Amino acid sequence: MVCRCALVVVVLAAPPPANADGPITSTDYAIEFHEGVAIGNTAQVGMGGAGAALIVGTAGGLMNPAQMAVRLTTDTDNWSWDYHLDVLTGTKSTDYDNNGQSIEGGATLVTLGLGGRYHDWAAALTFTGQTAPIAGADALDAEALRLRFMVGKYVPSYDVALGLGVQTVTFQITPQGEPQLFQVTGAGAIAGATWLPKYRDFRAALAWESPILGGELASACDPTNCMGYILPERIASPWRLVAGGAYRLSETRWNQLVGGTFRDEPSLTIAADLVVAGPSRDAYGLEAFGMQMLQRAGAHTTVSLRGGAEYEWLPGRLRIRAGSYWEPSRYDGVAGRVHVTFGTDLRVFEFQAWGRRRGRISLTADVAARYRNGGLSIGFWH
Repeated sequence: MVCRCALVVVVLAAPPPANADGPITSTDYAIEFHEGVAIGNTAQVGMGGAGAALIVGTAGGLMNPAQMAVRLTTDTDNWSWDYHLDVLTGTKSTDYDNNGQSIEGGATLVTLGLGGRYHDWAAALTFTGQTAPIAGADALDAEALRLRFMVGKYVPSYDVALGLGVQTVTFQITPQGEPQLFQVTGAGAIAGATWLPKYRDFRAALAWESPILGGELASACDPTNCMGYILPERIASPWRLVAGGAYRLSETRWNQLVGGTFRDEPSLTIAADLVVAGPSRDAYGLEAFGMQMLQRAGAHTTVSLRGGAEYEWLPGRLRIRAGSYWEPSRYDGVAGRVHVTFGTDLRVFEFQAWGRRRGRISLTADVAARYRNGGLSIGFWH
């Protein structure tokens, strides 16, 4: 089940990034904090990043906070709990954040979550951590930690799940073996809704994230000359709006509680999301910062279309999935790119823990021009 922001490997001695605006000469700028690639659990990444209406539980809350209040169709108890643990690595990329500069490496991401439901109420806490080395004359590490707390409620009379929450982000750059250059912590609001009409085979969702507020930097050294770097004044993040839908084709209707422990039947599920990210004021790229250059990022609103399909080939034992999405560039003068994704779930064992449970191993991959991302997840088979 997995997880967000595009950190990159940077070579300080490399040529300046494509369409650089020039060297940094003052602190009057911001670094953009944004994730343009598919981040989430392995099922979501394997289906082209589409999951706002499809992925439920704590992993679904990474994109849509209402998804924690959407029950699995076999969940007929008064209460239930859920977790996810996923790892993604983009270290084989040569242009992780699509800024036009080919440099080896990319971010490694770990995401986990824990949540529970009681009747129609649910709550969850998720953690996403990313790290990437910024290499060169000085070895730097860029790290980001995102925490989300969300509360959701399912409203049976309207067949709607609603969710609200807050997220906090802590971002820092640290020279290896030295005190950090700077750290910034900010917070924002999240909200979402999912419509799942009873005895129908489709679902629709809408989710929103505010910009991260309070992004002023804290540093123990002179921001105009901190170990040779001119630091930014703040971190900028765009608002984000996601509209998604999903359709399931099988022998039985999707949106119903069927009881039993598992819903083992051949099925084909199709999902699609439209992701809109707003502009960021006076923001520039992280990779360019490592070279002490300015490269404008997030000057305009960007739109990403994502979609994919999942087929339960061997009911209760094997699922396969594939998808694709468009990653728009956040950098002036750099073209967007098409991603191709695929993945699989394999059931590996069954055991007793508060009832029958099945373990699974999931693999996923996301491939585009100058981009390679792979993922591994261990969790429950649902």
